[in-house]
Amino acid sequence: MKILAQQGFGPKDKLSRGLTNGVISGVILSPRYLKMEKVKDQIEQLSPLGGQVLLDPELYAARYISHPNSNLGNLETWDYFQMPRRSALISGGEAIKDMIRKAVQTQAELGLKEWIAPNIYIDAADSIEAAIALNIISQTKRVAESVGDNPVFATLALSREAVMDRAEFQDIFDALTAINSPPDGFYILMGSTNGRESEDQIRSDIYHPQVIAGWMYMNHVLSINGMRVVNGYCHMLSPFLGLCGAESAASGWHSGLRHFSMERYVRNASGGRYPAVRYVSCPLMARVRQSHYIDFKSVVPAVTNGLLLDTEFETAEPSRTIEALQSWEAISSLCESYCTGNMDVDIEAISAHIERAIKLWMQLQEAGFSQEIEANLERLDAMREAIMIFKEWVEIS
Repeated sequence: MKILAQQGFGPKDKLSRGLTNGVISGVILSPRYLKMEKVKDQIEQLSPLGGQVLLDPELYAARYISHPNSNLGNLETWDYFQMPRRSALISGGEAIKDMIRKAVQTQAELGLKEWIAPNIYIDAADSIEAAIALNIISQTKRVAESVGDNPVFATLALSREAVMDRAEFQDIFDALTAINSPPDGFYILMGSTNGRESEDQIRSDIYHPQVIAGWMYMNHVLSINGMRVVNGYCHMLSPFLGLCGAESAASGWHSGLRHFSMERYVRNASGGRYPAVRYVSCPLMARVRQSHYIDFKSVVPAVTNGLLLDTEFETAEPSRTIEALQSWEAISSLCESYCTGNMDVDIEAISAHIERAIKLWMQLQEAGFSQEIEANLERLDAMREAIMIFKEWVEIS
């Protein structure tokens, strides 16, 4: 499975170095952070380095165009960023086709070889928004073909709450797999209801067993039906999606790029502390503060990845670019180990990894450490239970 960078504010040389170093295989650009001319510059800089370059049109954020505290960045400077009236979306006529066409045409004009089609955000599985989103997806391929013959990914952006209603959620996938003219693939966003993650908050509400299992299920069902699946904002869940058939998973270099929330498009009145530098430990299946990592490995050396960028975290605080590169390096290593293409074998292997990670955290606890222990044990328990739920859903013995 490929690891992609989710582009955000302040990339500097993170993207180019990630591609050059081979820790990422592509980039998902964001028009929220870049105007069209800057996106052209980014494409010109990144394309010669190889790898996949996509652009998320982020049209689902258009619901906040008139919001008094909207935080849309540069999105409103893009011509396609206009949401048809709700009545036009419900009728499913020319308004939907025009919406898709404008977003795809923009990407064609930028010279992108693969396109992400727009969609709305699904707050609940049993809702008019879900019906509209399915209608948009059903028209995506035909409309994209009127622009060109490039592959097109349909956006499937949905709240964790939509996944929690299992019966209605699975009905969505029955409908998706019955589309007569399906897109070439899907770009999946799993929406957290908690968009204001502090530096000390480790557990997002995405780390719920049924949410993780549902995300895995989406990748499994779509991939076995011949769909390419790109997942946005995945971070530590990347290997779980990859073993289920995902083509790629993306994450970035700050909390808003590691998990997705619609709250990112609403301005936060309160400020926050600058986050501490963190190290992604594959053995711990966690992202821990650099200072904690140094203390941990002095007592339990097995928490170290044994990868090239480990040395950057030994003493002095690394740059934010190195922090991002190390995160991608670690996630890529996990995916290489547990996304071999044999789902049954990979599930058992990653389950064993989770058990080893729990034992390492307990060793740290027994050694007298308390930092980040309970939250990470809860998160690992959620991963373990998610695998059991997923196996039940797909009837793996």
